[in-house]
Amino acid sequence: MEIRLDNKVAIVTGGRQGVGHAITERFLAEGASVLTCARDRDGLDAVVDGWRQTHGERIAGIRADVSRLADVEHLLEVAQRQFGGVDILVNNAATSQMGTLESLSEEQWRSEVDVKLMSMVRTARLAVPLMRERGGGSIINVNAIFARQPDMGFYASSVVRAGCLSLTKLIAKEYGKDNIRANAIGIGLAATPPWQAWHDPAKGSFEDFLAECAAQYGVPMQRIGDPAEVANVALFLASELSSYVSGTQIDVDGGLAAYL
Repeated sequence: MEIRLDNKVAIVTGGRQGVGHAITERFLAEGASVLTCARDRDGLDAVVDGWRQTHGERIAGIRADVSRLADVEHLLEVAQRQFGGVDILVNNAATSQMGTLESLSEEQWRSEVDVKLMSMVRTARLAVPLMRERGGGSIINVNAIFARQPDMGFYASSVVRAGCLSLTKLIAKEYGKDNIRANAIGIGLAATPPWQAWHDPAKGSFEDFLAECAAQYGVPMQRIGDPAEVANVALFLASELSSYVSGTQIDVDGGLAAYL
């Protein structure tokens, strides 16, 4: 089945690599115009230049740190000026720091809250009026199964992810009357760039490392997910095929989550 996003404008935060990259690439392939951002301007420019060879002026990228309100305001201003507004917002920028209640510092806790939860608050608060002007929209918060299944090894991330899910549900309730939907994607384990850093080549291939991790975590499908598989669900949530889906989280985890 073909799912098209022709004439739609999307903002995807953190589009330089990983899940954000996969979502941006999929949206472009299905006809959307996409504005993406990253903190690494040089790396982002290189990626955007490659996309522009195929998609022309439908892709734009700017340097923005979504933990800064001024940067988020600029991001939405560019979307309005260059593309006429926004129909789809994908909040993807994230950071995950391992640690427990006692081991995580005050600064680490603040970073988790600011980069994950508050970035979603900032972007959604500014995007909603623009979506309302265009007759509605779809907000997609890239989250994790930790929102409902806390992991003691990722203490702060688990707490913040629960907040992200609560925010998603509240946005859906408040703005459903404006035809604005809000949903989350609960990722289990996805082979994003940080996994490369965790891999020790001396202990075997990267593929073997991913397989061992899947076994260690007990993923029923016995493999780590691909960012493109997350992008497929984001495409569904961005499209009219999910026109009556709002206020929920769809898990993309290979069956890992144990909750009902």
